[in-house]
Amino acid sequence: MKVSCIDIGTNSIRLMNAIYENGVFSDVQKHLSMTRLGKGVNETRMLDEARMEESVQVIYEYCEMAKGWGSEEILLMATSAVRDALNSVAFVKRIADRTGFTIDVISGDLEAEVGFRGVLLGAEQVAMNHEAILVVDIGGGSTELIVGDRLGIRYAVSLNIGAVRLTGAYVSHDPVLDMETVALKSAAMDEISKVAAMLKGYSFQQVIGIGGTATTYATMVHGVDHYSRERVHGLTVDMDALEAFNALLASKTTEARKKIIGLEAKRADIIYAGGIILESVLKALERSRFSVSDYDNLEGYAAYKIEEKIGKNR
Repeated sequence: MKVSCIDIGTNSIRLMNAIYENGVFSDVQKHLSMTRLGKGVNETRMLDEARMEESVQVIYEYCEMAKGWGSEEILLMATSAVRDALNSVAFVKRIADRTGFTIDVISGDLEAEVGFRGVLLGAEQVAMNHEAILVVDIGGGSTELIVGDRLGIRYAVSLNIGAVRLTGAYVSHDPVLDMETVALKSAAMDEISKVAAMLKGYSFQQVIGIGGTATTYATMVHGVDHYSRERVHGLTVDMDALEAFNALLASKTTEARKKIIGLEAKRADIIYAGGIILESVLKALERSRFSVSDYDNLEGYAAYKIEEKIGKNR
């Protein structure tokens, strides 16, 4: 069947059109628009009016694209920013009035589950066999850490640290000041250290990153000038390269960062905070590298909802 899934995140809104058959996705097309819906939510607990309006328009356009493509199932999910905002009900209603579709505002636990499920769907290309893995999903507003294997999730946690959230809370200079870097590292490590011992106890064999932060560091480190699943999925980034790019980003203004190959211009102001979270995760868990999966919560959520629907119809 033709299925479409729209992920309404803190930093970006993404659309996936794909054919789904017997648990396998093919002919996958993904589109991304950075509307920064969650800007300021950490400070005000409210979605900004201008950000909401731009996001509504993008979601409407994505719904129309999905219809035009011939999708038989159009699914919408929202994560951290909408989950945390006090005015999220009004935003959800605005989407329903404009598109006719209802947004599923998913919990942090479900966000972790569908992210892990997405990785499993692409696991052959990231060399996962039967061993446990750690999936790291650094979003704009939250970070999900999930340990599991092909039999399922063993442990998952959603932390309230993300690239947009930490940038808004700790960065106010361009380029970033040393004291701001110290604050970012402290905030990230404080959260991660709460769960580090639990995670290390599961003896996972590799770290797999999904989402914009992980894929962007892969494209920067490997000099990928045009993003595609074929060029990015399965790439590996080691700690030395990660630290080197964090140091490079810290030394540059936002405008100068935009010239770095592999870094989308609209991500330039928040990517450093995401990189600090990623670096902190690896250090806290004593790991020296991570691999990237382009299969993520879009595939995972779509599979989850389709299988749920099939189960109800049996």
